[in-house]
Amino acid sequence: MGFIREIAYCVTLLGVQSGGLRFWVKAIVAFLGSALLITTLALAGLLVWVLLGSRRLISTTKSPKRVIGRPLLFPATLTHTRVSPVKNKFCHRVFFVGIPIGFRGQIGPFLSIDQDDSTLRHTKLLRQLFTWFSFDPVRYLQRGDNAFGLRDKLDRFLRSQNKNPARWPYAYLMSVPRFLWWERSVVSFWYLYSPSQELDAMIMEINNSFDEKRNVLFQLEPESDKPVKEIDELEREAKYLDKNKSVMSLPSLPSARFYKGVFEKRIFASPFERVEGSISTRFIDPLHVSLQKPTVSIANVASLGLTGESRMVTSISCREPPIDPVNATTAHLAKRAFLWTFPGTLTTPRIIFQALKIQYFQGLMRMMDRPTIQPGSVARYPTSIERRLEPFWRAFLSRCVESFPEPLELTYIPPTSISNNHVCFPSSASGIGSLGTTKSLTIEAVDPGFYTRIINYPDIWEGISHEKQQKGSYADDTSSPLVVSDIQLLHTLVFSFQKRMPPIPVELGLTLANVLAWCRGSMSQMDSFVLSSTAPFLHPRYTECVIQVILLHRLAMDSQSLLWTYGVLVRWMLLSMTPSICSMIGTVPATYLPIVRTVIYLFVWSIGRVAVRAQLFPLSF
Repeated sequence: MGFIREIAYCVTLLGVQSGGLRFWVKAIVAFLGSALLITTLALAGLLVWVLLGSRRLISTTKSPKRVIGRPLLFPATLTHTRVSPVKNKFCHRVFFVGIPIGFRGQIGPFLSIDQDDSTLRHTKLLRQLFTWFSFDPVRYLQRGDNAFGLRDKLDRFLRSQNKNPARWPYAYLMSVPRFLWWERSVVSFWYLYSPSQELDAMIMEINNSFDEKRNVLFQLEPESDKPVKEIDELEREAKYLDKNKSVMSLPSLPSARFYKGVFEKRIFASPFERVEGSISTRFIDPLHVSLQKPTVSIANVASLGLTGESRMVTSISCREPPIDPVNATTAHLAKRAFLWTFPGTLTTPRIIFQALKIQYFQGLMRMMDRPTIQPGSVARYPTSIERRLEPFWRAFLSRCVESFPEPLELTYIPPTSISNNHVCFPSSASGIGSLGTTKSLTIEAVDPGFYTRIINYPDIWEGISHEKQQKGSYADDTSSPLVVSDIQLLHTLVFSFQKRMPPIPVELGLTLANVLAWCRGSMSQMDSFVLSSTAPFLHPRYTECVIQVILLHRLAMDSQSLLWTYGVLVRWMLLSMTPSICSMIGTVPATYLPIVRTVIYLFVWSIGRVAVRAQLFPLSF
């Protein structure tokens, strides 16, 4: 794949050189204009097809299901009001969609809900292309459980919180769905209902601007001073959602108008808010339509300081009752889809604009640097380098435990964005003696960037100690990239293995280790471990990762996009030098010059990769 990509780069750069910069600027402008026009016409045509096509609800589940509620559209307004330490207020429109958890199917081309991801890749791509809204299970709760549906992911999350899923057999999700390929949801609400069909708990899925999230489960309590009016028998009746009568929709039976709950704030949700204090919430049951009024917020979320003072309040209100996409008229649905869908795609630019406005134009507050996330949060998606380096850290922990002479069981917790599984490493002496004498140790890597930093420390224990220390960020002075349950026991474990670490094999010599040390500027004990204690076929993979990390840190400010830009510029310079190289080796006909350029380009590009793959064995340092 990399070879094909390099050929594409080479052909593009040759075209730029042969056509001239002015010609290619005009070509790019024409291409972008045509793409914009075609995209606009395609969206208009898709919207017409979605609205005029059948909106019959179809279930793809094979067995009968009992769910609570039905798919509904919530044209909502989010109002952010900051009351301390300064006053500021802004609002924007958001198009929430509510779906019953347990239902899997679609409403024509308008809405796809929790579709099975076992289909072929091109089938999934076509479904995204020709579906206006969709709920993809990959986006919600834990990352890495891509093979599960929303109900299964909910049950797995509840078990991870030491809760029995049978306590909440019904659930309703209200979130901003995926619009074609676009997806951005600041917060998602999971309403959990008891067996008596009353709202009992809530999961708030909070996403920040750094691709991090926190899934918070908390109990809801009804406000007894505002009882709800008696529900008539018609609203208590269960109804089937589809014509085949395979999915039965149950009504919710609230005992109060409002439900409230409180939880601790553990995520950097706003660049102007520290990770401290608590969050106070108040909700209306979204399935009880008679409780909703334009002047009443269906959700209130207040950020409280350490002393309980209110700092910021976010309210969600609906100016009209929820819309049933199956029974709504085409004109009504077209108006709402057009007016509320496209403003939602501007969520990220709007957040950035408001942050810049508060800091630079109004001068009210200053943004804080992003701190390391706290344990229990879901880290950002790891880079390809971080994902490839994680197994080497796992192998190091495994070898440490294997050589430990005392009974020990180490539990390693990788970032949840990499894996949701906890890995247990028992020592060889763990089976000897009683269980009470077995020591336990838990290590959690909270930040995926830990794997690219630990390989650069001269001493592994020095790196562990540094990563274990609290970073002292103003936004959160309690967070650290590495969480260890017993630091003294880990110190004993690592030092015990360091004494027994085998030397680098003689056949490898010091070639590769010295090359990596020369590139890095210092020796690294992780290099010695990988070269001496892992399989030889893993050495090239590790070497590539180390070199890429060094280049990213020294030349590209840890940005892979910037490093890619540098690579394009280097390729351009290489092609520009080709005529000089050809003149040195002799006269080359102009007809064959592009072919010679391509061959020299690919040959020089492959030198570095071949050298790494061959581990530079012929060289001696």
